[in-house]
Amino acid sequence: MLGNDIFQALYDNLEQAVGNAEYFIKEKAQQISDAASASLEWIWEALQGDFNEDMSAGQIAANALLGLIPIVDQVLDCRDLVANCNKIHDDPEDSWAWIALVLTLIGCIPTLGSAVKGVVKIIFLFARKSAGDMTKALGKALKPINTFLLDPKVQKLLGNLSVSSVLKDVVDSIGNIKSSLSAPMLMTLFDEVIGTFKGLMTKLKVIAPNDVIEWMEAALKSMQYVRVQADIMVPNALKEAIYKLEDLELALKKQIKALEQPHKALADTKSIHRLDDSVAEIDPHIIRTMKTSQKGIYGEIISDHYMKERGFINLLPEDRQVRKMTDKPRGRGIDGIYKNSNPPPPYVVTETKYRTEAGKYIDGDGLAKDTMLSKTKGSKANGISFPPAKQMSDDWLGPRFDEELALKQIRALSSEGYERWLMIVDKSGKVVNITTLDENAKAIGKVEL
Repeated sequence: MLGNDIFQALYDNLEQAVGNAEYFIKEKAQQISDAASASLEWIWEALQGDFNEDMSAGQIAANALLGLIPIVDQVLDCRDLVANCNKIHDDPEDSWAWIALVLTLIGCIPTLGSAVKGVVKIIFLFARKSAGDMTKALGKALKPINTFLLDPKVQKLLGNLSVSSVLKDVVDSIGNIKSSLSAPMLMTLFDEVIGTFKGLMTKLKVIAPNDVIEWMEAALKSMQYVRVQADIMVPNALKEAIYKLEDLELALKKQIKALEQPHKALADTKSIHRLDDSVAEIDPHIIRTMKTSQKGIYGEIISDHYMKERGFINLLPEDRQVRKMTDKPRGRGIDGIYKNSNPPPPYVVTETKYRTEAGKYIDGDGLAKDTMLSKTKGSKANGISFPPAKQMSDDWLGPRFDEELALKQIRALSSEGYERWLMIVDKSGKVVNITTLDENAKAIGKVEL
């Protein structure tokens, strides 16, 4: 479908589309199709998108992402309102359908920030599916919200976002708009969306086939019918919607508190974890020109980022965690000790190697070796004896746990168990292989990437 192609092009070129949406849509439409009507056909396809009950988290997040784009945002507002009106038209006495209409109109308020509006629309989608149970709706909405905010294009466009910070913005926005909400205000928004829909109809009527025109005329009649009834029905629905917003505020505050607890991550999702600019700005093509010491540090940062993106929390002391390319090599200590937010396994201990094109393996000490896991020499530091042992073996890890962790944490690792992962990073700037190890640091399996 042309509409899908247009939306894909909009996503692929999000920044350009946000800056000049109308020109971009026309340009891409003409590239995709030679038809003179190509730049409008995508509108028709988008408008028919009702409340799809089977959308995946990714599809829901994609709707929020495309809603950042002017024109597309208006089309999606029209689509949502048409869907609401069709439900009310089928059953004008359905009180929840009227509350859902009010929530849709609230989601159209232009003063909501881009990220907030996207998140609010996701929550309201699940609120409609959950018959207004805001706690349940928020719980179901978290995964697509996280997917939306984590998208690299959204991060680049809107800045360094975190779930908790945006949810706080949503709470603030709800608090600010609650006092200003009124039936006349919502009716004005309703009229504006109908006006936008009429404008789209005017453009499409010039070239649209009869079935398209008939569908749009029926949709407009449905909206106009509901608009007439809205003067009577919306005031009461607004009162109920405000109660729902208050419920949502409470649910959001609880969720924010949970997210801000140490080592808390969203279940079944990636957490948002930004690479330091000193790492993020590195072009993978120039990694090969780095010094060996830099490659070792780079590999550790990339693997740590990989773990945190998947809900793992590094238990190493803050001063032992490598985050920037300017950090100094630390020698052969433990690279990462992670608690898993979504076990099993409950804990993971990692060792990272940067693999060069020549097949050498670089550790955090900056030395390139033929072997992935070396045998270290015995030593003593801070009153702790480190016997000669192979990296990641029991003999090697034991004293290093004593050095890095509190007694309570060591006991947790011992009682709950942990896995050992050997992580390989290469010139692509990505983790390309994870091997699980036994107590003797021998390979026993692989972790699917």
